[in-house]
Amino acid sequence: MRSARGPQRLGDALSELVALKGLARSGGTEQLSAAWKQIAGDRIASETRVVAVKNRCLEIEVASAALMYELDSFHKSSLLEALREQPGLKINRLKFRLKGSLGESRSSGN
Repeated sequence: MRSARGPQRLGDALSELVALKGLARSGGTEQLSAAWKQIAGDRIASETRVVAVKNRCLEIEVASAALMYELDSFHKSSLLEALREQPGLKINRLKFRLKGSLGESRSSGN
């Protein structure tokens, strides 16, 4: 489908298609998780999980309300500044969301 702005370079069109379909996310999430662990430190990283990047906003799942409050109130600006310094990452915002259990392999029916 051609846009009203005229022809596009093939590389630009393919990059846009990959981004729209989310085809490059699997490796990107691992890279983001590694960067998050390095920046946040072991204690925070063990109780959080990178969920997604949406519109340059990094979404982080947090194990407890207390930690979420601590991160949002006291650490958010320094974490965001450190993320912005990472080469190749274009993060403008951090969003923390509460999750009851971070265990992906646990089942709720025991």
